[in-house]
Amino acid sequence: MKLLFSSPDSVQLGLVRSRLEAAGIACETRNEYLTTALPGAPFDPELWVLNDAEFTEARDLLAAWRRASPSKH
Repeated sequence: MKLLFSSPDSVQLGLVRSRLEAAGIACETRNEYLTTALPGAPFDPELWVLNDAEFTEARDLLAAWRRASPSKH
């Protein structure tokens, strides 16, 4: 399992997760509710790729999404 992405914006994190899942890449969100439970906590929600063998593909999909929508990162 590898960390792919973190963001204080849970909507953005959800969009990335949806795109990965649509591509068949299993992922997991961590710290999603920690920031609401502990305001000001130094933790952003994180998106982890479960299968290390899919990490490169996930990273490439994230990079392509960022290039297509520069205001989203």
